Amino acid sequence: MRTYIVSDSEAFTAKIREVLLREGWDCPAAHVLSVDSAVQHLRKARVDLVLAALEPDHERALPVLRQLRGAVSGRLLAIGPAESKLILRALREGADLYLDQAELEPELLAAFARFPVEAGSQAEPGRLISLLAASGGSGSSTLAVNVAAVLAKQHQTCALLDLKLHGGDLATLLDLKPTHTLADLCQNAARIDRLMLERSLVRHESGIHLLAPPHNFADKDIVEPEAVRQVLTLARAGFPYVLVDHDRSFREEQLHVLRQADVILLVLRLDIPSLMNVRWTLEHLERLGIDKHHVRVVANRYGQPKELPANKAEKALGSKFFHYIPDDPRTINQAVNSGIPAILDAPSAQVSRSIMQLATSINGHHQKHGRDVGVMG
Repeated sequence: MRTYIVSDSEAFTAKIREVLLREGWDCPAAHVLSVDSAVQHLRKARVDLVLAALEPDHERALPVLRQLRGAVSGRLLAIGPAESKLILRALREGADLYLDQAELEPELLAAFARFPVEAGSQAEPGRLISLLAASGGSGSSTLAVNVAAVLAKQHQTCALLDLKLHGGDLATLLDLKPTHTLADLCQNAARIDRLMLERSLVRHESGIHLLAPPHNFADKDIVEPEAVRQVLTLARAGFPYVLVDHDRSFREEQLHVLRQADVILLVLRLDIPSLMNVRWTLEHLERLGIDKHHVRVVANRYGQPKELPANKAEKALGSKFFHYIPDDPRTINQAVNSGIPAILDAPSAQVSRSIMQLATSINGHHQKHGRDVGVMG
């Protein structure tokens, strides 16, 4: 069941979600919308049920009910205090049913009995995109935060998992200070659920939700493959897109993500060591049973002096590169040092436009590429 909550109260939203989860109903964080953004978002979404909280400002929320009624075909339930005039107004604005917020759980159960829907039906899991550097300095982490920012802008939200267990950079690149990490989740692996995962994520203003790697090198040994599997499953259930920035250890938890990935972006610079590592990585991935058609080779920092000619690099590799991202140290260094992704800090820069094109080409909806993009053979 595709359920959405429309609410401006974080505390009440959490209460609604806890009741839903206890009863076996799913409502991921990406399906929680503010009163102001709900109508625009839901016009484009497939919706079975909307739970609209009228508090804390029912005068703002009530007019939105009428707009929601015109935007969605699913059930629309209003939740608020048990005041007769408010109930009548909500029903006149288009609510199918009014629930007393003081008796939320029994009211919801009664509503589900009155409006039966198929419990347990799930939307497709979020699209999983892995980023893997051919060698140090390839720029996969910078690319990860920028692609995530594009997808979050296009789809309101995006999960970003930092699996560089030896010290990932994603939090720094986004100027975030995570309180919780993947290691904390792994220490409580038996209790990992949707709410625990969401409390471990740190939100960026762009809509990116980041799960940071362990704070300390010693904590990397706490990371268990089974816990990573649980985290990945929950993240894909709650977000339309999940991006993972990998290290090159090919540990079991890394391999699980790579095997599940819809797209693997293998990022290189046009130099001999990086090209040799790409060839080795592609061969290794094939030995591991990972379909080569999921892998896209991306040439980063294209156009540097004395780099390998692109046509010779492609010939040596035996296939076309999927995408070229131009070298722009001024824009990228400014973004890195400010903690603002380049596509947000300098959206008109050529490098930002190129990253936007890359993100659009892998988002599962737009598959046509520009002249500078080649699909691997």
